Amino acid sequence: MLVWLIPFLTLFEPNDSTSLVSADPVINAYRTQYFPQFLPNQQKMYFTVRKEMNSDEEIYYANWKEGHFETPLPITELNQENNEGTPTFSADGLYMIFSGCEYPNSFGGCDLYETKWIEGSWTKPKNLGFRVNSHDWEGQPHLSHDGTQLFFASDRPGGLGKRDLWLSEKDDMGQWKFPVNLGASINSPEDEQGPFLLGSKQRFIFSSNKKGGLGGLDFYQITYPIAQNKAKAITKINTDYHDAGITPSEQPEFYYISRRLNKPQQDLGIVRVYIPDSTFEEPKQSIVFEQIKFDDIEFETNVWQLDSIPESLRQLAIYLKQNPAKQVEIQGHTDEVGGAEKNQTLSEKRALSIKMYLMQNQIQADRIKTIGFGNTMPKIKNPTALERKQNRRIEIIVH
Repeated sequence: MLVWLIPFLTLFEPNDSTSLVSADPVINAYRTQYFPQFLPNQQKMYFTVRKEMNSDEEIYYANWKEGHFETPLPITELNQENNEGTPTFSADGLYMIFSGCEYPNSFGGCDLYETKWIEGSWTKPKNLGFRVNSHDWEGQPHLSHDGTQLFFASDRPGGLGKRDLWLSEKDDMGQWKFPVNLGASINSPEDEQGPFLLGSKQRFIFSSNKKGGLGGLDFYQITYPIAQNKAKAITKINTDYHDAGITPSEQPEFYYISRRLNKPQQDLGIVRVYIPDSTFEEPKQSIVFEQIKFDDIEFETNVWQLDSIPESLRQLAIYLKQNPAKQVEIQGHTDEVGGAEKNQTLSEKRALSIKMYLMQNQIQADRIKTIGFGNTMPKIKNPTALERKQNRRIEIIVH
């Protein structure tokens, strides 16, 4: 079972929307190469290689030196008789997660494995375990910059389509939690692949072959944290064949992606494309605070985290960016269930969770005041069980 199950179709001529800059012949020396990962601190690019049409997939790397890539080399201590590929790394490049297929200790066809760089080589791969891996296919992992979030593709039950994108986060003990589906803002009845969190632009990028694209897999983007609105196609770089796998390059506004090469006897290759920063900017819109309704901010009983980011909070972040002199007070409230001391703490945590979201969206902490009122200021007095959720709320004042 392959790391990226894509049939090889006839070659295509790039259309006018293609921003092809260069396809390095040193990197593209084999039948197929894809899913690049460039590590700026090491000046290396890792990628997946299939030397011939039906050969196994292997992990290669190439050093970037004096303005060009040196000859790619295989990671011999990791490449086995089966398929390995799509590596992702911690910020320092010393910890790797990759997809390995048909290993003796696998739960399914392909699982996610971890390895560490110690004393000049990669350690024996370790299966990430039953919390992350299933009896189905897992592949194409991507680690967030801080190493606390692991995105990946899987066709496990519970998704919205064929292959969906999932997220596992680390708990307080540093263990990966059971993954959650990224939802309908991203996933569709078709295939979603190649997750990449572009933290510097607050964008989550992935590929999908859902209806409405140019053909094959197309790149899509959505704001991060993930909003409720649908992801949008990155039309500047999509073509009518498969476009997937993206990584920043050694130069700002240039990226490496994998797509079909227009060459005989070659399939997918790695190309360098120009994507201006404006591609990742929100369309300019004027937000009026008085028109923002916060009724969509609701909490489950005894819960202070939000399951998803409501549209009202996204609009609040935009409003505060547009009005840098404004300050905000976030008031947390609970229902009457539970003790007063516990409810006070819970209301404070609810307010702080909103503050953390705003800070993640580049709103300075000194502009945000939080206060918890516990259950002392109910919106509805003597509520029914159904009405209690209206008391578990956030109120926001801007001045």
